[in-house]
Amino acid sequence: MFRTFEYCRFQTGPRVLMENPPAVKSIFHQRAVDHGGKLFGCWRSVVGLGLARDEGIALTAWPDEDTAHAVAAPGGAVTGSESCVLDATVRPVNDDPPIYKGVYVFRWFDVAAADWQNFCDLSDAAWPNMESVFDVNICGFWRAQDIAAPHSKTLLLTRYADLSVWEASRYWNNPVAEADQSMSRFRERAEIVSATIAYPALPIFDS
Repeated sequence: MFRTFEYCRFQTGPRVLMENPPAVKSIFHQRAVDHGGKLFGCWRSVVGLGLARDEGIALTAWPDEDTAHAVAAPGGAVTGSESCVLDATVRPVNDDPPIYKGVYVFRWFDVAAADWQNFCDLSDAAWPNMESVFDVNICGFWRAQDIAAPHSKTLLLTRYADLSVWEASRYWNNPVAEADQSMSRFRERAEIVSATIAYPALPIFDS
């Protein structure tokens, strides 16, 4: 399994992602294949919710850090992009692309480096209960390589059946009692998070 990933937030021309999303995904797929990598997934905006209408996100698994940094930015219909290199941690357990339908939420966390292991342990312990109670899948938990101590930045990718499931699974929103095991850990985790932001997106499948 490849453990080095690239997060790429990209832009296209007007309505390209809305009208022909598989064509955009194919650009990232071919880029990965040409350089020995593997496309983990490609997502498009929920029509301007979080991401701009013509923005998307691609995650690519690379064989090593040097390759991840050396590969040129995508071209073609992709008119601009910003990337960062990530290390896979407790999730994903393999580099197989997630195939669940639904809404995927890319959530970034800023946590002091000294608190990161506790942050990871609380998250990892909470997820099985969360996944058993709600229609969700934790798809990835990556740590950004270019953030040095005393800081850290982490990307969590979660798939929800829809946005109503996201809302129902918030620890501050009186979730069902069956989720207490996970929600108590999320409450504790929130105390060590200095900043967080989330972007919902829709998966692009080949057909």
